[in-house]
Amino acid sequence: MYTLKSLKALNPVFDSSHGLGQSDVNLVNHYVELIQSSRCKTPCAGDIIDYTDEYGNFHKSRHIHEFISETNQVLFYPCPFGPFVYSDKEKGLSFQSIPGSDIAVDFSNVSYVGKRKRTYKIFGRCFHPANSAIYFNALVNVWEYIVPDQQHPGYSTKTWRKHYFSYVEKPHDGSAPHYYDFLNGIVFDTAKEFDLWKKTYRAVEFPGGSPNQTVLFLYREKSCLLSREGWDALDLPLDTRWVNGRHSTIHIKVDYDDEDRTVTEYRFTNTGYLNSKVYGSYERAKGTTLIEPGPEIKEG
Repeated sequence: MYTLKSLKALNPVFDSSHGLGQSDVNLVNHYVELIQSSRCKTPCAGDIIDYTDEYGNFHKSRHIHEFISETNQVLFYPCPFGPFVYSDKEKGLSFQSIPGSDIAVDFSNVSYVGKRKRTYKIFGRCFHPANSAIYFNALVNVWEYIVPDQQHPGYSTKTWRKHYFSYVEKPHDGSAPHYYDFLNGIVFDTAKEFDLWKKTYRAVEFPGGSPNQTVLFLYREKSCLLSREGWDALDLPLDTRWVNGRHSTIHIKVDYDDEDRTVTEYRFTNTGYLNSKVYGSYERAKGTTLIEPGPEIKEG
């Protein structure tokens, strides 16, 4: 349950505008108890659902606003925002979220995942149009729904990152690069560069929506900046990456986690020191000359 101190930490805007009081704390704790005690074995208003659409896009913690037992349907909104909570003696708990087109799914295709904290909000004792919401967390049931007819079975952004690449078979001078993902700002001039990048992140490829498009599911990347001494001590494969756009390259060491589908890239500087025209962007760097250990490279 919340104390005045813990509730203030979660609501600095309301507290600075109106001043949180003990009555606000009591009201929040009342709603936490109402929400958590009303959870049941089937989805109910206030629960959350993780769902994956037919294109493998994972949407976390969407708001369930109704379960229709007569038709066995779970109704939820695609928006992730926490709703306002109300209660009265006749209707009990009710939730008001940002409206959107309902997604209705059959309960037989929904699975129970567990419990998770969800953010809700109420109007405080000082109701005012500006900064009038008090935020709090309550533990509710989590459900999961995956659209049965998947375009890319077994692959989703829940555990992979996804890219759409378009390509030009025979570009003219001055035209766009051969392979490009403008949404994420990634471009490659040659098939070799593109293939090396796909290999680096263990890409799984599917046809796109047009003849010159491909859909890639790749390992997610994590970057870790270490001291040069700590970096030298790592017994991991050596590789290179671009920095500062495509103008320079640095050495990194890589560690693959096939279970989590991530590649962690360890570096000791973010300032490039290798000529990318010589070493390329994703070519293996074994055999290339590392700069000598010494004072840490200053950013700039």
